Amino acid sequence: MSGQPAPAVFLSYASQDAEAAARLCDTLRAAGVEVWFDQNELVGGDAWDQKIRGQIKACALFVPVISAATQARREGYFRIEWKLAAQRTQAMADGTPFLLPVVIDATKDDEALVPEEFRAVQWTRLRPAGFAGQARDEADEALEKFCARVKTLLGGSELEPERPRPGERGEGAVSPTTPAPAKAARRVPAAAWLAGAAIVLAIGGYLVLRPAPTAGGGPRPPPAEKPAAPLSRARQLAEQASSLALKKFNSTADDFAAAEGLLKEALALDQNDAEIWALSSQFNTAIRTRGFDHSRGRSEAARSQAERALKLNPESTEGLFALARWQRDYEPDPAVAEKTYLAVLARAPDHEQALFTLATHYDRTERFTEAIAMFERAARNPRAMPLARYGQYLAHFNRWQFAEAERCLRESIAIEPSSNAVTGLAMVLLTARGDAAGAVRALADLPQAQRSEHRAVWMTANVHLAAREPDGALAALRRFTGDFIQDNWHVGPTAYWTGRAHAQAGRQEAARIAFESGLAVVDAKLKAETGNSNLHVARGELLAWLGRTEEALRAARTVTELTAGRDVRLWFFSRVRIYAALGRADDALPLLEKLTSRDFNRVGWPLTPALLRVDPLWDKLRGDARFQALCQ
Repeated sequence: MSGQPAPAVFLSYASQDAEAAARLCDTLRAAGVEVWFDQNELVGGDAWDQKIRGQIKACALFVPVISAATQARREGYFRIEWKLAAQRTQAMADGTPFLLPVVIDATKDDEALVPEEFRAVQWTRLRPAGFAGQARDEADEALEKFCARVKTLLGGSELEPERPRPGERGEGAVSPTTPAPAKAARRVPAAAWLAGAAIVLAIGGYLVLRPAPTAGGGPRPPPAEKPAAPLSRARQLAEQASSLALKKFNSTADDFAAAEGLLKEALALDQNDAEIWALSSQFNTAIRTRGFDHSRGRSEAARSQAERALKLNPESTEGLFALARWQRDYEPDPAVAEKTYLAVLARAPDHEQALFTLATHYDRTERFTEAIAMFERAARNPRAMPLARYGQYLAHFNRWQFAEAERCLRESIAIEPSSNAVTGLAMVLLTARGDAAGAVRALADLPQAQRSEHRAVWMTANVHLAAREPDGALAALRRFTGDFIQDNWHVGPTAYWTGRAHAQAGRQEAARIAFESGLAVVDAKLKAETGNSNLHVARGELLAWLGRTEEALRAARTVTELTAGRDVRLWFFSRVRIYAALGRADDALPLLEKLTSRDFNRVGWPLTPALLRVDPLWDKLRGDARFQALCQ
């Protein structure tokens, strides 16, 4: 092996653990171990991203540093690193040492937020002196044992005989751009061979079992069916991204972040695969639809990538579907999108995503009966049933049909609980009946892994405030590590909800600090999005809660000017919130009378008398007779 680079260890950590990771790095290097330890997470950039991905592909051991810091951070580049490492193990034989998780504090194994692949290997609990008060002698001994184990693994004594170490490129090694060979088949008992001998043939890297010719010279069996050509490495990455974000009902913001990294890597490997461009286009539309990223660049990327896919392969069904998805959201003439959808279904009648998104297209264009029928067609596939029922819930909910909306949600949750469906049920209970206690109970069914999602966090806070339980709201907010919530139903700083919870609990100084913190976050975002009316609503409401009346009213006027010429039918993005926080009934009531009308409010979240009665947002208006009439 002379002339080859030394096998390296990749050290992955959250930025809060940089000091501990640096100590671990120094100790390993002092023991003669090559360590890849990048300290430039904040620099970012495509070149840096590609460098990190290349190192994860080539390293011999991957050491994730697990701690309270990684538990607290639901988002971060280290999570992409972890998922990439976990995905790499899929190409490795069972028992190949690659993942070497290290816990540096009291984080419990069964509670750690890590990929499932991490749980299948032995963890090391390592607390060097100074990390968590461990005695120096114990720490040094633990570090020595850990370094010895790493050197043993790198030396290959625990690897399979004749098998190259992960990351080596010797003869027989698996490169990052070629599919891994199939794992060895389970040993066949000798009796089975005696009962019916078989010939094992290697075809294109796959093992095929074929019956042996009969001893009596009888007719030979038909030739084995030729296996399908294996997918390219680039296509494998794109399909993984699709499974994470596009075909998964419970996909999270972390899933989308990981999927985007996979798609970028796939495109870097192959610029001429139409299917990869199609999936990337679908991703850029879906990330906006899900509310994770509303930036305008997503729309242009989705359109251009769909067109590129179809230019590369005019027969691409996924490319055609990508174009339909873009047309549904951005093409002014709804007939254009419908025509494209029908062309997709003519090619693939059971295309789950096409059925569902065409149903939502019918719903948006006031073709309710056709929408429900199309959702039912999608629901014939049991795998698509939870999402189809969720789509039907939205269609009923928007039309104030609350009993049907609740039925659809409960059916969806019974099959597969999801953040969207569970929070939707809480929303229905609040809106239809003002049942805050029931909404709190409903949220207890949120899947543990999704309780820190944007919608789950703000809806849980909202429900606890409606139930007059501010500390319950604060407990939910502590699960969220970001400073800004981005969702289709709500946009604003996390500190907004923290401030409202403290205010409801009578902690006025804590509320003021939170509101001012939230205002700083919004002001920073407005520098890049000066014309975003939703951000101006959030800013005006924060100013109102801070008692800065004139500035709040100026923000309301800004919203009026930015939305001139169009009716804002979504009360949760209306300047009425600013007037309510100020207690200005004369300004708020004319808007509320519109927003509580079924004829006017036919999209989004209905503003019902029950919701007016229970939501503390309107508390400063309750003494006005006009407001009391609306509540009835």
